[in-house]
Amino acid sequence: MLQNKLTIIGQKKEIAIFSGAYNKLTSVPYKTLQSISKHLLYLTLSGNNFPLSSSNPRKNGLVSWAAFPPLPKLIELDLSHCGIEYILPSVFENMRNLQKLFMSHNNFFTLSFDTFVNIQYLEYLDISFNNYKSTRPNLEEILHINYGISIEQFTFKYLPELKYLDLSHTKLAGTSLVAFTHLSGKLKYLSLCYTDLPIIGNDLFKSTVLEGLDLSGNTYAANNIMDNAFEGVSDTLLYLYFERSNLKNLHWIKCLGKLLILSLAGNNINTISFDTFRSLHDVELLDLSSNHVGNWYSRVFNENVNLKALILRDNNINIVTTEMLKDFNTLDYLSLGHNNFICDCMLKDIVDMAIPNCYNSDCEQFGQNERMKRPSNEIETRSSEFWIARSMFFSKAEDAILQSEKRKTSRRHFKIYRTKYAIRPLHLSNIETFAPIYDKLNGTSLRFRLFDYEEEHYWCFNETERRTVITLNCQQPSIVEEITNYLHSLTIFVSTSIGTVIVLVVVAILIYFNRWHLFYYYTSLRSATLLSRAFKKRADKFIISAHNCPNMIYDLFISYCQSDRNWILEELLPNIEDTNEISLCLHERDFQIGVTILDNIMSCMDRSRAIMLLISSNFLLSHWCQFEMYLAQHSIFDASKNHLIIVFLEDIPKAKRPKTLQYLMQIKTYIKWPSGDKNTTRLSEERKIFWKRLKRALMNIGLNPVESKT
Repeated sequence: MLQNKLTIIGQKKEIAIFSGAYNKLTSVPYKTLQSISKHLLYLTLSGNNFPLSSSNPRKNGLVSWAAFPPLPKLIELDLSHCGIEYILPSVFENMRNLQKLFMSHNNFFTLSFDTFVNIQYLEYLDISFNNYKSTRPNLEEILHINYGISIEQFTFKYLPELKYLDLSHTKLAGTSLVAFTHLSGKLKYLSLCYTDLPIIGNDLFKSTVLEGLDLSGNTYAANNIMDNAFEGVSDTLLYLYFERSNLKNLHWIKCLGKLLILSLAGNNINTISFDTFRSLHDVELLDLSSNHVGNWYSRVFNENVNLKALILRDNNINIVTTEMLKDFNTLDYLSLGHNNFICDCMLKDIVDMAIPNCYNSDCEQFGQNERMKRPSNEIETRSSEFWIARSMFFSKAEDAILQSEKRKTSRRHFKIYRTKYAIRPLHLSNIETFAPIYDKLNGTSLRFRLFDYEEEHYWCFNETERRTVITLNCQQPSIVEEITNYLHSLTIFVSTSIGTVIVLVVVAILIYFNRWHLFYYYTSLRSATLLSRAFKKRADKFIISAHNCPNMIYDLFISYCQSDRNWILEELLPNIEDTNEISLCLHERDFQIGVTILDNIMSCMDRSRAIMLLISSNFLLSHWCQFEMYLAQHSIFDASKNHLIIVFLEDIPKAKRPKTLQYLMQIKTYIKWPSGDKNTTRLSEERKIFWKRLKRALMNIGLNPVESKT
């Protein structure tokens, strides 16, 4: 179906781009590609599954999934994320004009010498993240990963036009190094970060014209760099990144006089001297963040006249010396955050001067102004070339997996800055700078900007106290004043502390012995205030209703549990409501339908002259009964509604009584319903007395047949 549609479309239009990515393909869609092959320029099959179907594809000479029709105009092919384990020259024999090939995130173990023999016009090759695992591998995978990918000696010999090669995060076998001696003489950008290079030999890059090189994450190679390892690229190399590799000795950079950007972040560099960077006359950005660099007391960068940005964040710098200030004098950008400075007024002056420099500049406008001064064709060429290199060096999201939390935190600002800085044209001699603030600190005028400045990132230590630099007070009082102020403050502090402790102890004792009453007084008053607000709006309404329709007012609101319903029907109603014509409010009978339970409870209590609580063990287990008891407790604060009758239908042990009930029992008398294994005659007499006392209580609060009638 898809093939028929593409055939029809292909007859009408010239299809130049086709994507079959993430379509669960297990082989190349031969017929589909054949129907559009005439004009196809860009093809992606990324994210499909192309497994190895033959145990010995080299012997058979075929890879079953890789049958491509003739694609004479194809210049870009993406086979990334396809699970490919083996690739043969026959895969590319029908696309001989290919210029860019993406094969990252696959599972290659070997690249034979003739793998690319049919695509000798290739300029861009990406084999990064080969056999890369973001999860824990099994034993067989561990054995392969530890060994690394094997690249045969002449594999790159058949790529004479190659300009960009990305092998980042692809572990290389030791025998693969010899293949790099046959790299293209046109190679400009090479990424070997996290490849476990064992050594950087003299002939590794000799045949290339490298401009950008990333060797980050190679701890073994960092300790095995030959003296002349970079001589072959000393006249061409512009961008070098050798980060997180435990580098300590930098003798090998002396021949790299053309470098514009040098990043050595996250290494083990302890000291720097005049000889370290004196040969780097053209360097414009130097990143030494997250090392162990300390203070220096003689000039280090006076030969680096083009240095514009210096990153010294997260090092061991604790003071800024006069010679360091002289080195900073020519900079446009400086980063000193996350260093453990000793609190010093000179440090505060430096920060105070640099902050306005930051506020008085606009980095975006700064970059745009510089771009406008360059010829458009030069900018376009330079930017497009370095954009590809930048994508190799910076756009690997998986790189973050390898970083510790501290490294991620300390470097997140610099990745943004480094990218912005790198993609700008790099000749900064004609930069239009903003008017700096000139001041003198030991004879040195400063105009740099602390581009990483955030108040919490610039701190210092004063004895054992850590504080932000911006909060330092540099008004120097005399020693006598300091001692006097200290003693005065100490006296006030001690007196206040002792007085506070005494007051707190007394208050704590009083609260402890009266904690029960205080708690209930507090909760009762607070709840009464809240409830009074809720009842206030209904009060006038209910008074009017009572006047117009007396039947709407109940004499007694009965709060009971549903399990005690039989007692209500068999005992309470016959003895109270039926004989005495007292109006009782029962939730199952008198609650209004369609109104919330909460509103029904509050409304019926408002319209009742008194409240009766029928306490039982089931009553105490009901949330609604507990709520009604809570409202009844607070209603006694209302002068117009302070009648509450408590009836116990059974004995409730003190341990099971809630605090609200315990409180009500302390302030209100109550009556108990006679029950238990007693003589029938005696039980009958006790119940007669119960009803007599209850009726008397109702009469005392004004509930009698006469009042009810009227």
